[in-house]
Formats: sequence, structure tokens, C-alpha cells
Amino acid sequence: MKNLVIITSLLLTVIKSFAQDPLLISGPMLGNIEHRSAIIWYEVSQDVKEATIRYWQENNTEYFFEVDYVGQLGQPYNPIHFELGKLLMATKYQYEVTLNGKVINTPTPTFFTTKDLWEWRRPAPNFSFLMGSCNYINDKPYDRPEKAYGQDPIIFRTMTDTPSDFMLWLGDNTYFRESDYSSAAGMSYRYSYQRRQPDLQLLLKSRPNYAIWDDHDYGSNDGNKTFTLKESSLDLFKNYWGNKSYGEKDNEGIYSTFQQSDCEFFLTDNRYYRSPNQIRDSIGNNPNCDKEFFGKEQISWLKNSLLSSAATFKFIAVGSQVLNGNTDKESMRHYTCEFNELISFITEYKVEGVVFLTGDRHFSEINFYQPNKGYKLYDITSSPLTSGVVSLTGKLELNNPNRVPNTLVEENNFTRISVEGQGADRKLKMITFNKLGEVKAEFELKASELKFDK
Repeated sequence: MKNLVIITSLLLTVIKSFAQDPLLISGPMLGNIEHRSAIIWYEVSQDVKEATIRYWQENNTEYFFEVDYVGQLGQPYNPIHFELGKLLMATKYQYEVTLNGKVINTPTPTFFTTKDLWEWRRPAPNFSFLMGSCNYINDKPYDRPEKAYGQDPIIFRTMTDTPSDFMLWLGDNTYFRESDYSSAAGMSYRYSYQRRQPDLQLLLKSRPNYAIWDDHDYGSNDGNKTFTLKESSLDLFKNYWGNKSYGEKDNEGIYSTFQQSDCEFFLTDNRYYRSPNQIRDSIGNNPNCDKEFFGKEQISWLKNSLLSSAATFKFIAVGSQVLNGNTDKESMRHYTCEFNELISFITEYKVEGVVFLTGDRHFSEINFYQPNKGYKLYDITSSPLTSGVVSLTGKLELNNPNRVPNTLVEENNFTRISVEGQGADRKLKMITFNKLGEVKAEFELKASELKFDK
């Protein structure tokens, strides 16, 4: 009996040491990491009056730096960003946060590593990233009354245990419900509630995170530019993610780019300027150019950015599918004018290495599209993480002739893409895993396949 009391006491001590401090609502999350800078995100309680981050080089605890948070605190919701500068390249740092003068302990040490400067010095480093979309965390008072829509969050533990350099969130990263998107306060609640999910927090702090949105973390289902609270939604997205930038000075939105090794990622915004799906795609026999997907300014930015990029692979991340013309669901193919404009630009200017990364569909697959001129384009769709799964059984789309064989996955899943090899042998390798880490689909694509004939 005495031994049982001792064991129970020890267990309670361990549980207490791992319990979340009431001053810390959620976090940390790693955002954009560069050669000499890093973004670290937290959400703190309304009782926090001051916040400081302390960081130091690994194994050098005698010399550390401190940065005070200078933004607004004491609000009902307090997501905060620390932007650390003057860091050393290719260096591992440990960090901790102090709230109201108290060091906030985390169950495991928290680290980040800055980028190495490889250019003009050595071959492009190999790297990998995870990606996925459609994350629904149940919250019974506000969910619909039928069976719970959110599935097992154990997938985030599996993802945390799957090595990669960063995580790319492809939209529907949280799900606004009717009680959420009716007000800015409701949307804030939903973001804050979801970020507290313990398994999700493990993933967010384990590696840098980049994100785009789709309809459910923008506004209502199939949301578009008419959404009344789109400015509030944009502010919340900026507050809860840690991307490098958002939109342009004279054009709002979430679109931006970042680089990893010899690859560039184009994070697009398929909602802020999007016309309603119901607008006619053509007038007479001509595409209706008043039906916008990205909008005139953003698609101009995307074309110019692609043309300016020297990346081996140019990954274009989009919330909706882009190349799938065999579905009656959302796809850029139903916005024919902009679709044609983008594809024609790629072929006319011989932009090589383009690969689309998409979410939304509640199943995973790879679609291809062969332009009249140029190389075959691919659209890698990864969905869903924890939301409900869609089965194509009995539906016409099951027999999609433009799906790469053996890439359809109809269960909760995520994808890892690795970029490896050198020179002419550079390639990407895709593996789709289910929530337990079992391999469900594989695909390889050589950089040489995404080039124009000389």
C-alpha cells in the first residue's frame, strides 16, 4: 500500500509538471525561419501584462538574448508573435518565454534552427516537408447535432514523429461554423479553441509552419469576396500564423512566397478576391473574364513571381484544386478565363518546374493536365487531416481519367514531399500516410520532366 501511495504521488508530480500554465493558452508555434531571423508564436491569457522571450545558442546557456513583446495585451484573445533577429546562420537555438516575470515551463525543451547559406558554396541541400488540409476539432456546443465531424487527432502525433523540415497547411486549417463566422469574436474563439488541442500543439512547435486558407478558415462554405467580415478574417489569419508576409502594399490578402533550398513556394489566396461559384463561366462561347479566382492583381503578382524565380521546383499552393476538370466541386478549371491565363503564361514564357499543391476535397489524389504546348502539369491534393472523409464510390469522379493511377486515398491522411538528388537527377518523392503512419500512396517526379524541349 505504501508503494502504491509513492507511485501515485510521483505520477501526480509528473502530471502537474506537464500541465499547461494558465498564463499560456497555446503555443509555442514556429513560423517562418530564415538565415538570421525567426518568428515564434504564442497565445497568452488576458491576465498577461508583460511577455519576454529568452533565447540562446544550444549548449551555451551562459550567454542569452531577450526580446520584450511590445504589442497589445490584456484582450479577450491575445495571439502574439516574437520576431527574433541578428541570429547566426545554420545555428540551433533554444528558447523560453517569461509571462508576468514567470518562466513558462514546457514538457520538452523548445528549439529552432536557422537556415544555412548554401548558395555559391555547395549543392542545393535535400529537404522534405509535410502538407495537409481540412482540420476539424470537435467542440460539441457549437457543432452540428449529428455524428461528430472531427476525427482522431492522433494523426498529429504521427506527423510530429515523421521527420521533415517544415509543415505546409493547405487550407481549412480550422473550421468556422455558423456561430463563428457570424462575428469577429466568434472566429477568434474558434481559432483559440482549436490551437489548444494538445496533439496539434506537438506538431506546431516541432518545425516551422506555413499556411494558406480555404473557405472554412476564411468564412462560410464556398466563401468568396462578398464575405462581410473578410477584413476581420484576414487580421485573424495574420495573428494566428507566422508566414513571411501577406499580400502586397496596395492589395490585401494572404498571398506570399518563401524559399527552401533550391525550391520556391507560392502561397496563394483563393478566397479574398474570388467571385461566387455561381457566376457563369462563359458568355456565349467565350470565357467570362469577370469571374475571378485570384483576382487581377494577385494573378499578375503570381505570373511575375514565377517568371522571376530560378527555383528548380516552383510549388504553387492553392486551397482549391487547380487542374481537375472532371469534378463538379470547386476547382480553378471552373474559372476558365484565369485558368487559361495562368497556363498560357507558363507555356508562353517557358516557366519550368511548376507543381500545384492543393487541399479541400476530403480525399487525396494527383491530377495531371497536358497543355497544348509544354510539359505535363501535376496537382497534388492532400486531404483530410481530421475532418470527415469523402468516398467517391458510386460517383462519376471515381473514374477520373486525369488522376495518376494508385494515388487516390480515401481516409484521414497527410503527405510528405522530399526533394533530393543533384543537378539533372533532382526529383521530388511524394508519400501519403494515414493517421497511423501507414503508406497509402507514392509518386516520384523528376525535375527533368517539368522542362520544355530545347
